Amino acid sequence: MKTNRREFLKTFGTIGVAAIAFPDFIALNQKTEKNIIFIIVDDLRPQMGCYAGALPLHGQQLIKTPNIDRLADEGVLFERAYCAVPVCGASRLSMLTGSRPYKEPGQPYGRHWAYYSRLDKEAQLEPAGLNHPGNSITMPQLFKNNGYKTLSIGKVYHDLEDDNAAWDDKLKLPQASWHEIPAYEIGTGEKDDNYYVDGRTTNYVINKLEELKNDKFFYGVGYARPHLPFYCPKKYWDMYPEEEIDLPPNFTPAVNAPPQSMHNFGELRNYMEVEYRDASNEYVSDDYAKKLIRGYYACTSYVDAQIGRLIDKLKTTRDNNGTALYDKTTIVLIGDHGWNLAEHNLWCKHANYNTSIQSPLIIRDPEIKGGKQSPALVEYVDLYPTFCDLAGLKRPIPTTDNDGSSFNLHGTSLVPLMKDPGKKWKQAVFSRYHFGDTIRTDRYTYTEYVDHKDNVIGRMLYDHVKDPHENYNIADINPELVAALSLLLGEGAVGKRNAWRRFVDESNNNAPEITNLNLPSPVYPAENYPGNGIGRN
Repeated sequence: MKTNRREFLKTFGTIGVAAIAFPDFIALNQKTEKNIIFIIVDDLRPQMGCYAGALPLHGQQLIKTPNIDRLADEGVLFERAYCAVPVCGASRLSMLTGSRPYKEPGQPYGRHWAYYSRLDKEAQLEPAGLNHPGNSITMPQLFKNNGYKTLSIGKVYHDLEDDNAAWDDKLKLPQASWHEIPAYEIGTGEKDDNYYVDGRTTNYVINKLEELKNDKFFYGVGYARPHLPFYCPKKYWDMYPEEEIDLPPNFTPAVNAPPQSMHNFGELRNYMEVEYRDASNEYVSDDYAKKLIRGYYACTSYVDAQIGRLIDKLKTTRDNNGTALYDKTTIVLIGDHGWNLAEHNLWCKHANYNTSIQSPLIIRDPEIKGGKQSPALVEYVDLYPTFCDLAGLKRPIPTTDNDGSSFNLHGTSLVPLMKDPGKKWKQAVFSRYHFGDTIRTDRYTYTEYVDHKDNVIGRMLYDHVKDPHENYNIADINPELVAALSLLLGEGAVGKRNAWRRFVDESNNNAPEITNLNLPSPVYPAENYPGNGIGRN
């Protein structure tokens, strides 16, 4: 029967009003099944062009990453994203289980404790099951349970044998050793992009996308560089002339830094031919430091090129309906944690300083307008619920956590921020490493270090308005501010484990609770504040 305009409006007008009044109606009836590509770049710090306006760079230059910058232009960039643990294995476990790390009371271990942490199996000091709360459903398993093909390549979990049942396809290509070789190599001759592991990883994913173009898939893509060793083709080294490499001005410990906050960059010392300034081996030489910084930049640009190839493949591959994969795929790019490039004489990660715990986060979703940046404090533990919401999946059924509490997911979906980047958000985020727990508020980073019995033995407080490079620890002259931040961080191992709960509404999917923290005003030293750290001899 032919319908005229008047009859059409009469019949469908009420539906149109309902759709306006109840936006969920539109979402339910226009739902598209999206793929997820989760790109995890090992040891990536937010020093790219897309972060130029959001991060103080300690005098160092921007890394050339045109493809990551392009992804940021088409997605949402989170200016202040924090990992739960600044070490590979533990950080990934936190993200993929949606659970926060903690220290067990009175014990020298805890959940998501170290790089060797495992999902289910016992790992050194850690009891089996500690990292898998209540045998909860992991992120890839949830997608598999909902009809997705799940694939993993490279380092997604730190241990390749973790969560085997969650993956339909899992591969880790051979690569250079992580130690007992020189820390850098400038590729020559036949050592092109595909000679090194990240080029071959990209080739594999590109070929797989042809097979997957008509499927619904979740793909975890783990890139090895810029993790040590800094091995990549010469053309990427040539992007950074040696004479243009600068050392950070704070190539020294922070003033009044507690000894617990420092380490002797043991990961770097595992490599051969490390050059030191003198026989004390306390500092690497300035020339060697510049080579390492140059190598890190080069390897980051190398990985950026591989990410560009992957994105181009998504844009040029179409399903049987003629839709480009790019138009139905959510792309999430992170570093698993930060990395130190000589700031405070630290290399690698393994610390509670901002350079270790802050890392990039970019989410590009085909249904959310891109080209936006959010200054909100966000956490990698937020990714699991975010993925659920972007894919239209229900969160996993709650289980009983290791401490007896109900466990669903500890993070907060970032979808509201993706739609409104300036929205008021969580007022604090949390990171920890071994015996140090850190709370980051809008202005301050505060850390407490404890012993095995949970006694506080060291404190760090930095004002990111006055001292964004964390060069002067002002904890000892700010007892009132320290007391207030310590209360927010939590007392004892159990208090710290649950401190995040006061900042969210757990009955409403951990929606942010917005209250005034009422922190006392800080006091500053009379001289050398913030300075560049303790002067070198």
